[in-house]
Amino acid sequence: MKTSSKVCLLFCLALTLNTAFAQENSSPAFRKNGLSGSLGFAGIVATATSNYERILTQSLDKGITATFAKVGLGTYGGWVDSGSYLYLQYGFLTGKNANHLEVSAGPNFNLNNAEDMLPVAFNIGYRLQKPGKGFMLRTGVAFPETLYLGLGWSF
Repeated sequence: MKTSSKVCLLFCLALTLNTAFAQENSSPAFRKNGLSGSLGFAGIVATATSNYERILTQSLDKGITATFAKVGLGTYGGWVDSGSYLYLQYGFLTGKNANHLEVSAGPNFNLNNAEDMLPVAFNIGYRLQKPGKGFMLRTGVAFPETLYLGLGWSF
């Protein structure tokens, strides 16, 4: 075997091993899309909400781990009133591993034209989601979701 062929073979082997180890050591990113559902309860009001979320930016080595946009469709009911809502939110996640602070806000649209609903939706909560994994658990305080607990899947 010629010397140039041996050098080329060793170079290709070193490049392959370096690429394999680099992928093993790099931390995985969040999956871009997510679907979740949540149930909420506060006093005499109960809610059920479905969300679609899209991760917009990711930086796992900084304080704000990711930014996202989300659309939610839900229903609420209580002793006095019931109806449905649609909201759009922009938010961020903090935390580097599986535990994250989740904060988001945006416009809220009452689909029943009720006059007493706030035109702003907001959320502050805890999210359990490992980067690169699908399972998501969310809990926190939000409007119009109230005190909520939710499960989801990212893909």
